[in-house]
Amino acid sequence: MSMAKIKIPVILGPTAVGKSDLALSLATEFGCEILSCDSRQIYQELNIGTAKPTQEEMQTVPHWMIDIVPPTESFSAHRFESEALQIIRERAGKGKRTIICGGTGLYYKSLSEGMGPQIATDLPFRKKYTEIAQEKGREAVHEELQHCDPETAKHLHPNDLQRVIRALQVFHDSGIPLSTLKSNKRPPSDIAFEVFILQLPRDLLYTRINNRVDTMMDMDLWQEFTSLYEKGYTRDDPGMHCVGYKELYPVIEKKMSLQQAITLIKQNTRNFAKRQITWFRNKVTGTTIDMTRGQGSTLLMKKVKELYT
Repeated sequence: MSMAKIKIPVILGPTAVGKSDLALSLATEFGCEILSCDSRQIYQELNIGTAKPTQEEMQTVPHWMIDIVPPTESFSAHRFESEALQIIRERAGKGKRTIICGGTGLYYKSLSEGMGPQIATDLPFRKKYTEIAQEKGREAVHEELQHCDPETAKHLHPNDLQRVIRALQVFHDSGIPLSTLKSNKRPPSDIAFEVFILQLPRDLLYTRINNRVDTMMDMDLWQEFTSLYEKGYTRDDPGMHCVGYKELYPVIEKKMSLQQAITLIKQNTRNFAKRQITWFRNKVTGTTIDMTRGQGSTLLMKKVKELYT
């Protein structure tokens, strides 16, 4: 007798499309917990600029994968996959439903498709091949990859040096081409993901993004940033690469006015949303939900109810 799969509604979409509010409504309606699929909300102390749920919201509905690491630490899709799977299975074992909500397509892809084995970064190896690229050109490094893993080499441009070196390192460490390892990855067989991709007409989405940035400034994003700066977080820290924070360094360095930085945050957020839309369109299969006239939430409620019955 086969075991029933764990049913997981997944709400994806670009920033400011209305994912979080909808996830909260669904969680309240169906007694679910929310697992955040957001590469920025994993950072502790980055609250306003990442549009993190409020303390009150997190007390009303339990949230997972938020405030996981300090801004100084990087966080991989591989780590997201293993920790999220553990949470989903543990909560299901206790009879709890989980909704996934977020905008980081790579995190969802790694979770739903499997990532294959993880290879730790080998700094001396990376240094060696970076030096080869500087001396003999990036083509020389790419050529080496063609010999040991032609399939991966075919999909990587010589200029994408970091990935070329990583693929070489995988072969060096394991003796197995990265393309073979990737073809062996397995999606979790005990989970059924039901994906909903929220969308809005671009002009409407961009207006919402601009308004959201203004709201963040009203909530004192500048104050949040300056306190992070005073704690010694620098623009080299992975968390501080996030849109909404990196643009504020030139202000504190007196190279840009706050108003110019706000304009830049809006522009960078719009560009980020554009990349998210492209990613979801090309790399994720799911039901598209139009959020234009507020009927999207009614439709989603209906779909999730069907999923659970």
